[in-house]
Amino acid sequence: MLAVVVALTVLPTTDSGAALAPGDHGRATRAAPSACPPGVRPVQPAWSKGRRMTVIVDSVLLSGESALRAAMPGWVIKKRGRPALMIRVANRELQPIKRVNRLVVVAIGYNTLWQRGRQRYGYWAARFDREAATLLRTLRARGAEQIVWVNLRQPRPSTVPRSSVGDLSQYSWYFPYTNERLRALDRRNGDVVLADWRTAGDRPGVTYDTIHLNSRGGKLMAKTIKGTITAEARRQACGAGTAG
Repeated sequence: MLAVVVALTVLPTTDSGAALAPGDHGRATRAAPSACPPGVRPVQPAWSKGRRMTVIVDSVLLSGESALRAAMPGWVIKKRGRPALMIRVANRELQPIKRVNRLVVVAIGYNTLWQRGRQRYGYWAARFDREAATLLRTLRARGAEQIVWVNLRQPRPSTVPRSSVGDLSQYSWYFPYTNERLRALDRRNGDVVLADWRTAGDRPGVTYDTIHLNSRGGKLMAKTIKGTITAEARRQACGAGTAG
């Protein structure tokens, strides 16, 4: 499958740009309060204060990169990715990196290994879980405090261009398996929240093939990610708030 982190530098730098010296669809569906309860003074989480994020991408979000930047003016976005990126490879390529931003958006998962008909599902699910957990540990060790993982679109004949219907049987049959594991990952990790592209992208006219974003899809993906970040920051701010 086609997917992307842009080649990772091996130089010891931080995603904030400074040189270094010699978490059903998961919590994405949890309603965040439009305002904190009366008498509660919100406490903004540290990861949302700096307006900086690291984005680990495959070719899907890469096709919507410009829309994400446009949707989040004033944010410094450090992109890491390349096409056909697998989770274990992303982890390996992050090893030379000393620091990532406190907020990390992970938008990979289309390039995962499964067998049709859920054959040996337990084996492949355990492998996915291990690789995803290892990636989370790597990110945390480099400073990540909040991780937004974008789940996968599950395309159908009615939601893809007619010219791409034939591709569905070749690739997208395993996307539900990946989404199952992402929901489990979300449930197990309090610092992970899902950006629900599975639901938001379940419509025609947002991709130019089965998964890659056109202009409309890029804007919708950006809105989905931004909305998830905003809602989770608000939820945490109210939860950590102080009595007024």
